[in-house]
Amino acid sequence: METLLLASASPRRRELLESIGVSFETFAPDLDESIRDGLPPAQRVLALAEDKARKAASLALPSFPRLILSADTLVCLPGANGEELALGKPVDIGDARRMMRSISGKIHFVRTGLFLLDRVSGKAYSARSDSAVEFASMDAVEVEAYLTSGEWEGVAGAYRIQGRAAMHIVRIEGSWSGVVGLPLRELYVILAQAGYRGPATGEPLMGNR
Repeated sequence: METLLLASASPRRRELLESIGVSFETFAPDLDESIRDGLPPAQRVLALAEDKARKAASLALPSFPRLILSADTLVCLPGANGEELALGKPVDIGDARRMMRSISGKIHFVRTGLFLLDRVSGKAYSARSDSAVEFASMDAVEVEAYLTSGEWEGVAGAYRIQGRAAMHIVRIEGSWSGVVGLPLRELYVILAQAGYRGPATGEPLMGNR
């Protein structure tokens, strides 16, 4: 089985890779993500995922794996004229409160970009997952109870779909794993395109090449 280099410090992405039996190492380089703030969210997640992988590649040691995988996720509120407002990671509990109130009773979008770089051939593969998430209306007591849990810390949009926020989610259209931060179907496809040798047999994945 081939080992990947995951250019991310996200524990949720690590958990998803572990859940499908993929061998990986982690290396998360520092990156100024604000340089992509001018892009629409759907383009920004792809650009940032690529930035992370290429930054990791520039710092990689010869012993690092052939394939570098990176991802970026944004929670987005629909705005006027088809524009979207991206919700990043809350800076404090007040910011998290504002975010939870903004998604309460509404549908928002979660966009995750994937980028896979082959350090040997120089070839690159990318994909994006787009999901719609509908939250039930939350009253002030429910919002405060959620904030007390601390689950808002360090996550885009102030919630984890696999945590307590799930009690307030009415429906999801799209990829559950994409909302978590690593869409597994899209990942499988780009790994197959790159000739990744999978966990079951050690042979290249078939996928949709």
